[in-house]
Amino acid sequence: MQEPTRLLLLAGARFAASFLSACFSVGGGYILFGATTWILPLPSAIALQSVLSFGSLFSRTHAFWADIDWAIVRSFTAGSLAGVAGGMWLFSRAPENLLAILLGVLLLVLAWLPPLRLRISPGKSFFSVGVLHAVVGTLFGLGAILQPALLRTKLTRTAIVGTFATCIIVLEVLRTAGYSAAGFDYRQYVPEILVATVTGLAGTYLGKRATPIIPDHVFRAALRLFISVLGIRFMQKGTVGWTA
Repeated sequence: MQEPTRLLLLAGARFAASFLSACFSVGGGYILFGATTWILPLPSAIALQSVLSFGSLFSRTHAFWADIDWAIVRSFTAGSLAGVAGGMWLFSRAPENLLAILLGVLLLVLAWLPPLRLRISPGKSFFSVGVLHAVVGTLFGLGAILQPALLRTKLTRTAIVGTFATCIIVLEVLRTAGYSAAGFDYRQYVPEILVATVTGLAGTYLGKRATPIIPDHVFRAALRLFISVLGIRFMQKGTVGWTA
């Protein structure tokens, strides 16, 4: 794929992801991940997830700074330090085909597993959440552990948005350092990073001011279908590559 086409597709995906996240609070990460894994090799797409969302995350952190729960941020970050180390150990050793198959299984589980009823506290619980989210996020590029945990607390909506963004920014810095130490060269993708940052900021800005034109339950049903198709695609890709 030619670079101008790749950058155009990435810009559209990053804008749509940020816009949808601002409107519905969920879904943007899956849209971006699906696009980047289509236009880039899977290991590169996973490593780039840690930097392509910086613009959107920083804008949310700034907007909800006063509502951030710093006790949760500290606990989650402490867990992330151990989780990133474990995730990098697995990432550097997992064959790409096996990674694709496991990623497909994870996406199908995330799409169809019923919500778990867990007791969440800001102390030990979020240290464990940090470990688990960092391991899964570093290995697959998608964590999907922190947001459900925050939704089970008594935090307000604005506190959840600000705390989530701040936790993930710190984690993404750790992941980026880990991928760099493992040999991934981010300098090759400077145009992609710049395009994603600018379009991410624009999507977040407009999404916060937009009125959703479809009901929330319809959007979530469509998102579940999208995640399922993405998961099946990865499982098929990994299986074909494994048997080739």
